[in-house]
Amino acid sequence: MAKYRPLAKFLEDSARTEGTVILSFAQIEDVTGTALPASARAYRSWWGNDSYHVQAVAWRAAGWRVFKVDMGRQVVTFIRAS
Repeated sequence: MAKYRPLAKFLEDSARTEGTVILSFAQIEDVTGTALPASARAYRSWWGNDSYHVQAVAWRAAGWRVFKVDMGRQVVTFIRAS
């Protein structure tokens, strides 16, 4: 989870004021300081909210989940988990 901890922190900070956060893949790379793996751009399943994905553990621990991914535009929409 360490690689995605900066994303979790970003989402935690957003949680105070936002119910939805929309980020491009490039913005996520800026936040984490590292490139997303090729599979993030190739497979929608990489963005799943499953507990066995390290990246999903990070955003779920921050209280968020992926709502929608636009693979063509390379944009992900996170919503606050209820």
